[in-house]
Amino acid sequence: MILPSLGLAQEVSTRWTLDFESGLSSTRYNSARVPNPGGTDVNLASVIGRNWRPFGRISLAYTDADQGTWKVLYAPFRQTGTGPLTGTTSFAGQNFAPGPVNAGYQFDSYRLTYRKPWRGNWSVGANLKLRAAQIRLVQGGTVGAERNVGLVPLLHVFGSGSLSNDIGYEIEMDGLAGGPGRAIDLSLRATKSLGPKATGFVGLRVLEGGADVPKVKNFAWVSYLTAGVSIKF
Repeated sequence: MILPSLGLAQEVSTRWTLDFESGLSSTRYNSARVPNPGGTDVNLASVIGRNWRPFGRISLAYTDADQGTWKVLYAPFRQTGTGPLTGTTSFAGQNFAPGPVNAGYQFDSYRLTYRKPWRGNWSVGANLKLRAAQIRLVQGGTVGAERNVGLVPLLHVFGSGSLSNDIGYEIEMDGLAGGPGRAIDLSLRATKSLGPKATGFVGLRVLEGGADVPKVKNFAWVSYLTAGVSIKF
């Protein structure tokens, strides 16, 4: 009776997974117009810069007795930089002259995900994404800012497999398209076992999407080089 009890205790104790991810991110494009229509298109990628910058995100997942997985994620994204406006720009009710302007872009993401096994090594589910976004331009004493907080439902797909004894892969996507906008968060990872309860990974991530609504039009593409560790307990 001792061995089954120990096995059950081990199974229960490893239902949690803490995931730390970091690396570098670069913006391929990021354009904004506030309000829409009426504002001027602003190339935020050119103003802030496309150079690679550090990022981080953290998630905590729990697998229940029915093999369903619940996950909470915190993924902050904030950039600032100074660059030129090519012409007179109307943004958030303010007028900016051609020349240098300081820009800030924030798109923090909080997600609650649930997924269930589907077929083979694939699981499907959905999540609720709470976004906290802000676009800000500052030129001297002129400040224009657009803030937005909202909930977005997304579909969720997860797949994993083994390439060798201790090397594997993971594919994860949150996404939805249609109506006034779209959102895609796609991650590809190569994983390596670091022990019975730890896995290291490296990979690529792409975040693309935006919205075209009366208050704002904003679409961006951010590429990531990622690395991190997943710890089970």
